[in-house]
Amino acid sequence: MPRFKTLLSKYFLWMFVALFSLGQQPTVLAQASSASLTVSITDTTGAVIPDASVVIRNTDTNQEQRSTSGKSGSTSFSFLKPSHYALFVSKQSFADIAIDNITLNVGDDKHLQLILKVGSAQQSITVDGSGLTINTTDGSVSTVVDRNFVANMPLNGRSFQDLIQLTPGVTTTSPQTSSSVGVAGEFSVNGQRTESNAYTVDGVNANTSGYIDGRASAGTSGSVAAATALGTTQSLVSVDDLQEFRVQSSSYSAEYGLSPGGQLAFETRSGTNDVHGTLFDYLRNDALDANNWFNDTTTPITRKTAERQNDFGGTLGGPVRIPKLYDGKNKSFIFFSYEGLRLTEPQAALTTYVPSMSLRQAAPAILQPLLNAFPVPTGTALPNGLAPFAEAYSLPSSLNSTSIRFDQQLTSKIKLFFRFSDTQSATESRYDNGLSEIDTTRQSNYTNTLGITSELSEKIANDFRINYTASTGSSSSAFDSFGGATPVTFLQLQGIDAATHPDASAGFGLYFAGYDEALTQDRATQPQHASNVNDSTSISYGRQTLKVGATFRRISSRLAPSSPNVTSIFDSDTGVLANISEAGIVDVTSTSYPAYSNFAIYIQDEVKASHRLNLSLGLRWEVNPPPSSTSQALPYIVQGNLGDPSSLNLAPTGTRFWKTTYYNFAPRLGIAYIAHQEPGRETVLRAGGGVFFDSGQQTSTQAFGNSVGQNSEGLYFGSSYPLAPAQVNLSIANPPIAPYNAQAYYFPTRLQLPYTLQWNVSVEQALGRSQTLTISYVGSNGRRLLSQQDISPATGDFSSYGIVQETSGTTSSYNALQVKFQRTLSRGLQVLGSYNWAHSIDFGSQDTDFAQIRGNSDYDLRNNFNLAATYDFPTTHSGALIGTLTHHWSLDTRLTARGAFPVILDGNQITLPNGQSAYQGLNLVPNVPVYLHVQGIPGNRQINPAAFAVPPSNAYGNAPRNFVRGFGMNQLDLAVRRSFPIVDRLNLQFRAEMFNILNHPDFGYIYPYYGGVQFGQATQTLNESLGTLSPLYQQGGPRSMQMSLRLQF
Repeated sequence: MPRFKTLLSKYFLWMFVALFSLGQQPTVLAQASSASLTVSITDTTGAVIPDASVVIRNTDTNQEQRSTSGKSGSTSFSFLKPSHYALFVSKQSFADIAIDNITLNVGDDKHLQLILKVGSAQQSITVDGSGLTINTTDGSVSTVVDRNFVANMPLNGRSFQDLIQLTPGVTTTSPQTSSSVGVAGEFSVNGQRTESNAYTVDGVNANTSGYIDGRASAGTSGSVAAATALGTTQSLVSVDDLQEFRVQSSSYSAEYGLSPGGQLAFETRSGTNDVHGTLFDYLRNDALDANNWFNDTTTPITRKTAERQNDFGGTLGGPVRIPKLYDGKNKSFIFFSYEGLRLTEPQAALTTYVPSMSLRQAAPAILQPLLNAFPVPTGTALPNGLAPFAEAYSLPSSLNSTSIRFDQQLTSKIKLFFRFSDTQSATESRYDNGLSEIDTTRQSNYTNTLGITSELSEKIANDFRINYTASTGSSSSAFDSFGGATPVTFLQLQGIDAATHPDASAGFGLYFAGYDEALTQDRATQPQHASNVNDSTSISYGRQTLKVGATFRRISSRLAPSSPNVTSIFDSDTGVLANISEAGIVDVTSTSYPAYSNFAIYIQDEVKASHRLNLSLGLRWEVNPPPSSTSQALPYIVQGNLGDPSSLNLAPTGTRFWKTTYYNFAPRLGIAYIAHQEPGRETVLRAGGGVFFDSGQQTSTQAFGNSVGQNSEGLYFGSSYPLAPAQVNLSIANPPIAPYNAQAYYFPTRLQLPYTLQWNVSVEQALGRSQTLTISYVGSNGRRLLSQQDISPATGDFSSYGIVQETSGTTSSYNALQVKFQRTLSRGLQVLGSYNWAHSIDFGSQDTDFAQIRGNSDYDLRNNFNLAATYDFPTTHSGALIGTLTHHWSLDTRLTARGAFPVILDGNQITLPNGQSAYQGLNLVPNVPVYLHVQGIPGNRQINPAAFAVPPSNAYGNAPRNFVRGFGMNQLDLAVRRSFPIVDRLNLQFRAEMFNILNHPDFGYIYPYYGGVQFGQATQTLNESLGTLSPLYQQGGPRSMQMSLRLQF
């Protein structure tokens, strides 16, 4: 600690000296949920004008802030709410000047250079301040999506994942690594892992998504954004409740941290002096949609199943008024939002394999109810006792999302807001390997956020935010009569008393060679509680502004997975006929209570070195301790030397996973140089870089509930069904007894935080007042990245179930050319387009069962183009009848075109000499084409099985990692809308949205298991492969249409 104190004191001393040694022109800092404005005032000769009166007014609320220009002729306003503003400047002997139509977006740091002319106050000048804001303060790379795009873009599912992808460097997850809500994130930003993005709503943490099966996941540690059961974003904020958002993708300031990926800041809407609101309903029906490509290829063709969507709701905002008691105009505002969804969602036909009728009839009586719980075959039986089954189906989902925000001007210097939101959602799905199993998942999310902004003086401002969020995910499964199945209660057949074991699970699997079919009945829950406190103070002095802040976050969960979990697995029809299983597996898990804390302080210095050059200097200090437990001792972990199995033993109960590191200092640097200052032709050169730490807590969650002392497993090879009570009623020995009957986790004693070195160089060119073009080179290198490896010691106490080794020693590399074109709404047209050409390399991404081999990462997407545009057709001067037909039309479009993600091919699993288990990969056969082009299969292309061979035993294959590719993606969405004026501000809008209007088939998951009958072929369309978000709302599905009516005032 003495060294830490020395380093910290030296940095503060350096900042203190810098504070008084640089000139006299102030700048300000914008916070994640706010904006800032600096005004510099000179006369026509260029001389600064001190003591000028400056007033900024929010034109939506009429709230004002006042200041005067200092000796440098400048003044600043910080922590402004993103909104529309007007600025008024006056000075004796000079003509007054008014700047109208100033738009401040979330995270903006805008500078205005004003010139006052000699004259009287009556000779006032009004200037239009509209136009794009060019970043002239730091070296960060970011993109703002404003309210106009949020309101008008065709959004599938009214969820804004599609808008996030407009940012250069943002890619979806690979279709090869689909996931579920709470398990992993949905986006990789500039090559970072999907669990390395930080989401905030109104300036507070929104990474509050737990996994619904009660087991630990990345969401348990606060590494995944909140989401509904359908994977939509209403748990963050509903579309009609969203003002705008900003995605910062590289080299952001010291204020931002905890994750090295994207920083996604969402700002909710507030009430204004004008009462405004909406009522809406979005409808969908299968009659308007195309059939899924795989449905069209079945024999006979599988027809579409029912699709019914009713997405309805409304908003209401305005000043708070209590008749005869209180009028809140200019000081008290409220905004209410509600969205409800009732959905019946179609699913494409999926071919699975079920017990043949002959196997059902010949099986022992005790197994027949289990076999009959599968659907009845629809195809010819195979020799192994299985038969194909294919049928499309529909499933219900629902959602209710409510939000209330209250804003209050307490005094001329103090403002506060409070927001409460409640989102409840549920959805049903069918298990791919047992379609008569219907799984119900539920997600609830409650948030409470309080924010207070204080102007302590003209030079000092403070912003304080506090949040509490409670979320719960749960899952349950049962069986129905789908496809002719006969429902049965597995728990009862296994002899488990549901009253005694309400969270028990019972399963039955047919894992015949090349086929994995199973049914499971289970139930699990995971409540999670998160609190977040942020405080920042901005101090303007001379030519610079110093911002100091701190943030604290704590997330705790109760993990209650299904227990006991009893499964019987049969590996052949012979075993079924004899009622001799390959194995009966019993897993008993205790409830665990992990808790994670994160703390950071930062100091940020913005320096106006000259009228052209701005510097951004910062330092962030992060402390991310290992997880703790709120209700019981920590899980046991392994200590000793992994290279010497005889030295391995369990550490004493309560031993922390690793020792907290305190030297996590992250310097940041940004430079912005204005090369050309002519309005409408500005050229800005920017460069930035720094160190960005990750929390390092994602993978440690898996030790809770899965390890020795919290988990016990029984394996009964060759057992009959059902298992005997003595086999099922396992207990968890505590302290554990060797040899251990559960896996154990090993952490390095001094596990250091992963971090990423980021840098970028960019040039931004204004193309008139409304357009800019930005070209950037963005690079990053990941260091000490987390990884897991399975270790199987040949001897010793851990030889039965092995050890999971957690390490932080791998690296990654990302390099990209990024181009962004942006046009603010002008003459009816608004455009945001981006292109990303990149290469991402690492040592394994998240594939814990694969050897750490440097190669293309799972997120390696070479080419990615995104375009969004909205156009309001001009009003023509025509007759009343023609005008009624042709006026008030608008067109909105969204285009995505990208290359293909890598496909990692699976061979056999081997055990290395050090006990590590890994897939050995495949050998590449020389002079054989890697791809085959075959008419009639998905995409008319597959990976050629003949191009590969299984390597010799205990040897790695020579095929490069992730060198083969799946399919690219091209999709055009279109929306046509027309407004019908009714009276004054009241109008009715009709809207028709078409997703994948060209019905271009986009294929997703490629079957990667060598030796399988579908090896190298796409088995699903893209929308069914990406996971998390409901397939109906994902990109890459068949053409789908949505109609809506919206009444707004």
